[in-house]
Amino acid sequence: MIVIGVIVCLICTVGGYMIRQTYLFGETKDGFIIRQRVNAGTPVTLAYHHSVQKTMVYEYLEVNRLEDGFILKSTKYQSLGAGLPFTPESGTLRREGEWFIIDDINKPYPTLSIRNGVTNEGHITIGDTDYALSDVVPLGKELYLYVAPLYKSFYLKKEIRS
Repeated sequence: MIVIGVIVCLICTVGGYMIRQTYLFGETKDGFIIRQRVNAGTPVTLAYHHSVQKTMVYEYLEVNRLEDGFILKSTKYQSLGAGLPFTPESGTLRREGEWFIIDDINKPYPTLSIRNGVTNEGHITIGDTDYALSDVVPLGKELYLYVAPLYKSFYLKKEIRS
């Protein structure tokens, strides 16, 4: 009986530790596409072709310190125009060659929702792992990204549009 009690306690301790670990989840209407272990400060990069400007955009985020969302740190793009930030309130704007870069944005995002488009060539890089949207998300589908402990993935379901 003592051995069984010790085994049960060990399983509960290890299981409890494991399900409290923080993950970045990428979910579509069809289920989870991304489930990757992260910590505060883990870099997350969104790269895509802008739908209007037809140039590349890179958005540099990281997992926030509470491990329950994202912080947009900076962005880099090749042309000024519709849908791209450029005012002083957006952060510190600078130019490097053909790139416009805005640093010090520090804008919080509890969740992110993106779609895989026909020509956007989207990628999500989490830490050192790159996900090509065309490989993991059906065309036009919403990809809902959030950060949470593993156990919350069982009940934090988002109503995904398509």
